[in-house]
Amino acid sequence: MNDDFNSNVDMGANDGVNIDGDWNTDDEYAPPPLCGEGYYLGGVTEVKYDPTSYSIVWNVTLSGNEGKTMSDGSTPVDGQVFTNRNWLPKPGDESIYTKTGRMTKRQAKINMLKEFADDMKLDMSTPQKVKDAIMNGSWVGISVQCQITLDTYKGRTRNVISKMVALEGSTDNGDMPF
Repeated sequence: MNDDFNSNVDMGANDGVNIDGDWNTDDEYAPPPLCGEGYYLGGVTEVKYDPTSYSIVWNVTLSGNEGKTMSDGSTPVDGQVFTNRNWLPKPGDESIYTKTGRMTKRQAKINMLKEFADDMKLDMSTPQKVKDAIMNGSWVGISVQCQITLDTYKGRTRNVISKMVALEGSTDNGDMPF
């Protein structure tokens, strides 16, 4: 099919579609490598507020993982960036219940935020404290241990951070904080 395209289209024609390059997606497609499920060390490299999703976005860059590689067997785990989100309560959440019907979305989000803050040893008790920490870059550089799992969304498998905790020191004794 690609040969038909090339044989029927003069790539140098002045038709506004001047594609410079040569590829074949059928031959060259390679799925992105995935990180194996497990516990990894890393550091917080960026924290920002995403107003479109009402969330705090944490970027964690893995490091100190003793030569572990991704699913392709060659891409190092160290240097890979993974994202974690804290979903913040938004207007209207106080009247919408979770799927289980046990609590409102507001209460569920507050509970998750409190548990995350405790695990990370942070004060996230008010919007002002969160804003100040983000604006001052106070959380960038925190050493963490992450539990990375696989998730499938819209038919694509990806890695997600399912839990993240701040490290107080070396974890070379093999103890997992969660």
